Amino acid sequence: MLIAIAVVLVAALAGGCSTVAQDSPGSEEPAGRIIATADFGDELLLERRVPPDQSVMRALRGATAVETSYGGGFVAAMLGRESDPAEQRDWFYWVDGVLADVGARDRVLEDGEEAWWDYRDWSALADAWAVVGQWPAPFVAAGAEDRQVFVDEPLRSTLADAGARLSSDPKARFRVRVGSDTDLMGADPAWARASRDPDAAGLTAAIEDGQVTALGPDGERRAPVAGARALAAAVPTGLEPKDGVLMVVAGLDRDVAERAAAAIARDPDVLDRRFALVFDGAGQPIAGPGESPR
Repeated sequence: MLIAIAVVLVAALAGGCSTVAQDSPGSEEPAGRIIATADFGDELLLERRVPPDQSVMRALRGATAVETSYGGGFVAAMLGRESDPAEQRDWFYWVDGVLADVGARDRVLEDGEEAWWDYRDWSALADAWAVVGQWPAPFVAAGAEDRQVFVDEPLRSTLADAGARLSSDPKARFRVRVGSDTDLMGADPAWARASRDPDAAGLTAAIEDGQVTALGPDGERRAPVAGARALAAAVPTGLEPKDGVLMVVAGLDRDVAERAAAAIARDPDVLDRRFALVFDGAGQPIAGPGESPR
């Protein structure tokens, strides 16, 4: 059963509330990281280093009070936000850019990994399978030092500097592509598949009918974004997100895609806590899907 199906039912199931206080590791000690946000990363609620080699749920409980369901595997409420199936708002989490496929009680957070929780409206899009907001993960990720990654310039050197193990194979399971939407659809089957069905691919931003679209505030369905000419978004390359991820910087033409990618290369933090990101014709970022301008 997909995690999202379980999440939307948590309010109807028995749960509990607890916290297990933990000291944050020192700056030189092994650590994971817990991030919690609301509304597609728009509002930062919690950010904390946590001891590694424990479940994501235990690490989360060490950082804040949590009400759980499904025997402690799923978040029902924390940080003043609670699961609300009627309003279609809930908690979801990713580890190093990939949507979790198990409950937080069953996912161990390892040294160097980051678990990102976001409370959002899922009425227009239930599952965002992969996100760009934990860049350079999943292309550089804890426990994946041998991961082969195919990367187009100008982001190839950026990822190499971050420690990625680069591949010359454009069919590598993990890849980063830069180019016009039309060219990428022809060159990469995962992007072609995602473009044909953006909802199934979990895209919060897409290029549809020659326009860059994105989820609106409060998760409203994708609509054209005024002035947008490129995007950065991530989708699975296979049947499961953990099996491989494609990040594209796609533009209405190649030049604008390269300008957007160059903006990421100059300032990687521009992707921080974003599901996806859209850019104008000069390669300057516009507010990400579902959020207000920062």
